[in-house]
This record gives sequence, C-alpha cells and structure tokens, in this order.
Amino acid sequence: MDSLLHPIPLLRIAFLAVLFTPLGAALVCWLGGGSSGRARWLALWLAILHLLLTGAVVALTAVMLTDRGDPLGIGYSPYHADPGFTPIAVPGDPGHEGDLGSQIHETTWGLLPLGPRPGPDVPPPEVQFFVGLDGLNVWLVGLTSLMTLIAVLVSWESVTDRAGAYYAWLFVLQTGVLGAFCAFDVLVFYVFFELTLIPTFFLIGHWGVGGGRRDAARKFFLYTLFGSLLTLTGLVGIVLTNPTPLHPTPKEGDARKAKPHYGPVVTDTGVIAPNPGPITFSIPRLMQNVEAWSLTHWFMVGEAGRRAEQAASRLDQARVAATGPDDPAVRRAEAELAAVGERRSELLANKDGYRVVQAWLFVALVAGFMVKVPVVPFHTWLPAAYAEAPMGVTMLLSALLAKLGTFGMLRLVLPLAPDAALEYGLPVIGGLGAAGILYAAFCAYAQRDMKLLTAYSSVSHLGFVVVAVFAFNAEGATGATLHMLNHGLATGAMFALLGFLFDRYRTLDMNQYGGLWAKFPGYTFLAFVICLASIGLPGLNNFVSEMLMLAGLFDPSLTNSLGYTLAGCAAVGILLSAWYVLTMLRRVFFGPLAEPPTAAGPVPGLTGREAFAFGLPAALCVLLGVFPRPVLDTMRADAGVVALFGDHARIRAGVMVRRPPLELPGALIGGPAAVPARPLRD
Repeated sequence: MDSLLHPIPLLRIAFLAVLFTPLGAALVCWLGGGSSGRARWLALWLAILHLLLTGAVVALTAVMLTDRGDPLGIGYSPYHADPGFTPIAVPGDPGHEGDLGSQIHETTWGLLPLGPRPGPDVPPPEVQFFVGLDGLNVWLVGLTSLMTLIAVLVSWESVTDRAGAYYAWLFVLQTGVLGAFCAFDVLVFYVFFELTLIPTFFLIGHWGVGGGRRDAARKFFLYTLFGSLLTLTGLVGIVLTNPTPLHPTPKEGDARKAKPHYGPVVTDTGVIAPNPGPITFSIPRLMQNVEAWSLTHWFMVGEAGRRAEQAASRLDQARVAATGPDDPAVRRAEAELAAVGERRSELLANKDGYRVVQAWLFVALVAGFMVKVPVVPFHTWLPAAYAEAPMGVTMLLSALLAKLGTFGMLRLVLPLAPDAALEYGLPVIGGLGAAGILYAAFCAYAQRDMKLLTAYSSVSHLGFVVVAVFAFNAEGATGATLHMLNHGLATGAMFALLGFLFDRYRTLDMNQYGGLWAKFPGYTFLAFVICLASIGLPGLNNFVSEMLMLAGLFDPSLTNSLGYTLAGCAAVGILLSAWYVLTMLRRVFFGPLAEPPTAAGPVPGLTGREAFAFGLPAALCVLLGVFPRPVLDTMRADAGVVALFGDHARIRAGVMVRRPPLELPGALIGGPAAVPARPLRD
C-alpha cells in the first residue's frame, strides 16, 4: 500500500492514465453515443475528467522539474554523467533498490527484443515502451488535453451526423498526439506520430464542411505519410550507425568487458576508439551514442594530426643531423611520416564519411517534420485540409499536429544529427522557415476567408519556431518550446472564435461582416484578446516567446550575419502579422453593422459554453504573458541539454564558443583516470 501512495509510483500510474484513458473515452463515445446529444455530453464529461487528471500530473511534474534545477547553469543533466534527456514519471523505471522515490530515467518495459543483452550495464537491443515527461513536453501534454476539450465544445452544434464516431476519432487523435509528445523510444515515437494520420483522415473525409473534403483528406494523408516514411528511414539509419560504444580495452575478467564507454580512451600511447556494441532505440541513449562517436572521430583525427606534426619535426631533425643523402635515420623518419600520414588520411576519411552519412540522415529526419509543420514549400496540402476540415479538427491541426513537426525537430533532429544540424540547419531549414514567415504572411493578408487567413498565419508563426530551433542554443530552444505552447493557445482559440461565426452565419468571408462589436460585445472582447496575443502584444503570451526566439538568433557568440538576417525576417513577420490581423479586426468589428445574408432569424449571442471555450485560453494568454517564469523554469534544464549538444558540435567544427567555462565530463573522453578534464568552452 505504501508503494501505491508514494508520489513517484502514483505519478507513473496517473501518467499512464493520461496517455491511454482517451482510448477508453473513444470506445465509450463510439458504443454509447447513440444520439448526437448523448454523444456530445459523454465527450464533454470525459474530456473534462481527462483535463483534470492531466492538470494534476502536469502540476506535480512541473514542481519536480523546477526542483531539479540547473546546477551548471547551462542545463547539463544532474542525473547522468553523460548529456541527454532525463524524463521523469517513466513507467517501468526500476529506480534504486529499496528507494521508492529514486529514478534512473529509463524503463525495463520491452516490446520487441532484437538480441541478447551483452552485459548487465549495457542497454538491451530492443524496442521499449519508453515514455516520460520532461521540460520539453510537459506543457504540450497539458495543451493537448485542453485543446481536445475546446474542440468538443466547438463541435457542439456543428457535428450532428454520427456524433459518437466523430468524438471517438477525436479521442484517438488525442492519444496519438500525447504518445508522440511523450515518447523516448524512436520507434514508439514513430508509431504514435503515424497514428495521428488515421483519425485525421476520417475526421476530414467524413465530417468535412465542403465538397472537396475527401480529396483534401487524401492529399493530407499521402503528403504526410510520404514525409514520415522518410523520417522513419532517418531514424533507422541513426540507430544502425550509432550503436552503443563499449570499452575498447577490456582485460580478461574485467568488469568493464561489456560496459558502455561514451568516448575514446586517451592514453600516453594514443587514442583508442570504443568498440561498437548493440543498437538501441532509446532517444537518451542514442544522444549519448551520437555524441560518443562524433567525439571519437574528432579526437582520433586530432591525435593523428599531432602525431603527424611530431613525425615531421623528427624528420626535420634527422635531415639536419644526416651524414649523407641515404642516412638510415632520415629513411626511418620518412617512413614514419608516411605511415602517420596514411593513418591520418584514413581517419579523416572515416570522419568525413560519418559526417556525410549524418548529413543524409539529417535530410531524411527533417523531411517528415517539415511536411507536418508545414514549412514552405511543403505546405500545399494545408489550404484544402484546413478549409475542408470541421472547425474543431482545424483547431487541432494547427494547435497540436503542427507542433509535432517543430517538436520532432527539437527532440530528434538536433540531438541525433547535431553536426549536420549545425552546418545545414540554420542556412537551409532556417532559410525556408524565414521564407515561409514572409510568404505565408502575405498570403494571409490576401485572404477573404478568415479560416484560411488564420491557417496561413499559423504557417508564418511556425516558420519563426523553425528558425529559432535551428539557432541551436538555449534561448532559441526555450523560446521555441514556449512558443509551441503559446501558439497552440492563441491560434487554437482563434479557430474556435471563428466557429462562433460559422455556426451562426455559415460563412467566414470577412467582406460580409462589419460592426459586430455593437452586436456581440463579449465575443468582441475575447476576440481582441486572442488576436492581440497572436500578434505578440507586450503583456500577452506570444511576446515572451518571440523575444526569446529573437534573442537566440541575435546571440553574437553562436550566430553570425545569417542569424541576424533571419531574425530580421522574423521581426518583419511579426509586423506583417499585426497588419493582417488588425485589418481583419477592423473589417469585422468596426464600422456600421453588416451581417451575411445567409443569417435566418435572430442570431443568438455568446453562450456560456462558448464563453468558457474562448475565455479559458484567453485567460491563459494573459497569465503566460505577465507570469511566464514558472513555465520557463521547468524548461531550462532540457533546453540547456539541447544547447549543450549545439556547443559540442560548434567545438568540433572549430567555432569559438564564448560562454562560462565548463569542464568536459570525464565519461566523454575516456573516464577520469584516462585523461585530465579539458576546457570545453573558451
């Protein structure tokens, strides 16, 4: 009984309930939702209960993440000797014997074993049900539960055909999104990532609002499936090319014989690379493996270069002391230099080959996420899908599914392909993101349909997130993570607000509206709060995250003129967002009253259900705008881990990193006994 009442085991049980109770809710709605009225009330109460449970889990996790602190000031994990994410509330975490509150931030729940375990300290080559919470996903879990509840409320009047099946698919979609956010095994992530396609396909294809809904559903499905298959290729490639490194110099009976060793061993006689061990699908383990093999190639090439310099110096000395042209000492020195040069060339080829493979895997990884965001020019599925989907589904597409793309870049692309992400991320992917900021902003201004205007606005804002992610520093990662939450609240609420007008007038053509302030004052107030939050007005939530993202791009020690150019594009995008959003507000709410001719009879005002659906995200936008510190405190350590990988990649690329000095962990360079710690930053 004590084990069940302890907060850590209790949190794990509650977290599992958060993940999988939406599937139970889907079954209840499908079987019990005989009429549309009964189905929507069932969905409402189930969504409320899930939000309450999620709120409790998020609150407790946030306290634990804040208490975890950031002891080195850059987000370096206090739990591991090696850098990597350290999720909490992991189901199957064995902890330490006899200590219910301990965590080792791994799981023992295997799904698909692929071979024997080489040793007690070596991770098994198997797919595991590895899920957990950390600073990058905990608030997105809360956002998912909140947006699902609002989607139920927004669909209240508009969905009457097979309402039970509609709400069941909504809950299945919620399960897929939650699982993808919380996965720490690459294949588990991919399964949940793909699971989101199935309910979205049916929700658009069957309950869409236009005649082209089936074509839109097919286009969405095929586009995102093709992109995600490329991502699967990249994930498998990362797993196969980065096996667990084992200690390279075991002795007979030595306990280190099958022990992970995250880096080369540096001895007086040279650098010894670790031995390839079993593969792993764990994201934290893969992060350490990628770091270990990248560091090994870097150290070994550096050591070979030092040996080549020494051999060249000995050759010069031998030539000075030579008694004739065929002096044996000169021939020996020449032979030594030739051998060292050949070895260095071989090591350089291995290093370059590893970087080339990582570059191609980076392209494959990022492809599916760019389609999911979407990043221009991979956005062509968006207008049809957003226009044809029912309003509640459009809201989830923008508030949640688009975040899977930016979240995947932050969780997988940066730490699993760090050198390629540093070299190509900001100039290529960041450049596309910046182009999307401007292109989508002008497309938004050109729209008469407010739904498409909001859709293109979402593309523009998410382009900003993409640019900030590939700044590859703590400010960019923190700002991007916070903006995922802020954008989900603001843009999701904007789509919900449009549902109010569509339910009453069956059109969202802004040219048919005017002067609604006089008719719907409460609705107008909430619309203004949400719209001003969307454009980043100081005092509201988007302002905080946008300033953090700009700070990441303007960091002079980590970015260059390209970063400043992209920051300028992002700043222009903020200005353009104010242009088209305020233009929409002026046309719809100011001037003489004008209503679409399709309105029949008296039009009802804001209901209590709608006031709650719009008012709750509006209140959160204000709260996060004036008091973001508690949320930022939970993100600091994990965003710092991402930044640490960026700094390591910069050092391997020969870039000076001007930050407070930090000693390189001994585990990364062969262990404390192998070599003294060396400065990581200058």
